[in-house]
Amino acid sequence: MRLHRLAASAYFAVALGAVVLGLVIGSATPAWLVTMWYPPGAAVEEAPLLPVLGGLLLLGLVNAWMFWEVLSRPAPAGMPMGRAAAWLRVLLYADVVWLLIPSFLPDLVETVISLALWVPALVLLTVVVNGSGRFFRLALLLFGLVEPVRAVMDALADDPQPLIFVTPLQRAMEIMVTVVAAFVMMVMVLLAQRRDGRWSRGTLLVGVGTFASAFLVDLVDALTRSGTIESIAEAMDVLYLVWLARTARELNREPRRAAPLRVPTAVTAVAAVALLMVVGPEYAPRLTYTWRGEEGMDCRLSWAPPRVADIPVHERDRAYLCSVSKPDREVSDQELIGKGKAACARFADGQPVRARPALLALLCPEVIGRRHPELLLSSAQVERQRAEERSRLREQLRREAREEDARCRDPWPALRTRFQATASYYDWDGQPYGIHDAEADTSRDAERIWDAYQAESLAVSGQLALVFTPAQDWATCVTAKALRSAPPPLTRRGWDKVVEADIVSGSGRLVMQTLSASRVRFPDLARGGPGRYRLRLYTRPGVDLILVYPARR
Repeated sequence: MRLHRLAASAYFAVALGAVVLGLVIGSATPAWLVTMWYPPGAAVEEAPLLPVLGGLLLLGLVNAWMFWEVLSRPAPAGMPMGRAAAWLRVLLYADVVWLLIPSFLPDLVETVISLALWVPALVLLTVVVNGSGRFFRLALLLFGLVEPVRAVMDALADDPQPLIFVTPLQRAMEIMVTVVAAFVMMVMVLLAQRRDGRWSRGTLLVGVGTFASAFLVDLVDALTRSGTIESIAEAMDVLYLVWLARTARELNREPRRAAPLRVPTAVTAVAAVALLMVVGPEYAPRLTYTWRGEEGMDCRLSWAPPRVADIPVHERDRAYLCSVSKPDREVSDQELIGKGKAACARFADGQPVRARPALLALLCPEVIGRRHPELLLSSAQVERQRAEERSRLREQLRREAREEDARCRDPWPALRTRFQATASYYDWDGQPYGIHDAEADTSRDAERIWDAYQAESLAVSGQLALVFTPAQDWATCVTAKALRSAPPPLTRRGWDKVVEADIVSGSGRLVMQTLSASRVRFPDLARGGPGRYRLRLYTRPGVDLILVYPARR
């Protein structure tokens, strides 16, 4: 038994077995996988079982016939094949294989591969066929290129929505032109094959069947549910594969010598017009550059105009138009540029202008730069200047903090310990400074303090203590001392407030946050390791004294 018979018989046997198995288990999934070659959807499982299996059995029979045709040996050589015919056969068989293999590639990649196989085959077909005049072949080629060109344009389009200037009627006309062009192309191919004489009547009938398949699919769709219509549509697609395979197989038969088949020049003109209708103009029609992406221009709505030094010279007019165009006003490019140039002239004469100098710098940088040289700086230069300014401010703050630290003195010098520090703290925005456990998450403690805060100078929750200094225009000298035991009582004379509270250290480390820009670092205030500590705060205008020692157990 030859390969094509064996493959067709084996496939139909498997398909028939899958249909029988589907009847037994009450599911169309096995037969669907064998015949459709991809998993069924939910709609297939919900459809009546018998119509779906009937359609799949028909598809299995059609697929078996397709394997018979595709794997059949070429016809006996009636004449030597030329190079063009040999390459045409290779491309046609490659197209059949590509259509048979399930693909999971991106749409753009699939489109490119399909066109790379079909377009050269179409060109070679117009070269190989005999009995067709030059204008007939040209018209065939033009009609055949309409659908590939539209496929490429759709695949490469960034925005799937129609352009703003393309109405739904125009879009429908484009689709209709593509469909009609494909229909005319197939008719002309079949006429050329019949005129050539090397293709059999069966091949031509299969080609004609590709037209009838669309009407048959619509008829079945009106009479059945989705599971059946999908299988019938797949069966109709097989006709195209068989036509490709038979066209390739019979290429080496001897053509018939006859008078050339001619086509009126008007048909060639119609084919060229159809191709131009699909391609469209080189650029979409527009009145002005705008920020709307669907018009194809690279304009982005921004609150600040672009810096002229960051834009190439040949792009500055476009940047200006993108910045001054209004989405609700249709003003031409020339009018906008003309108004900008006129504003530049008035600006050069010292007259008042309504346009922002930063925008006019895009049109006349040499004029604007005389009075606003900063507008000609690039973004990198501006950022460098800002970084230098920030560095200067930080250095100034550090210098002022060091001067403030030098003015601060220990308010209780008699109570000395190695674990103490004094630094200045400036209450810039009414925020407190704090003492907290070094390894604890004190976010919840902070929330509880702020929720219950009632203008006390000391607020404590868990492992966090916040010290609120009164609003003032001078720095506060903060002294913190860590002790191993409770300090002796200190007279309250000279202090406005003396408050105490307990704070917990789970890690055995209590730290004070860095105060403003001061370089003074406070020591660990937990001298007794993990546990509860007593925190005593003495405060008066400009001076805070904090004593931290283990609480009594």
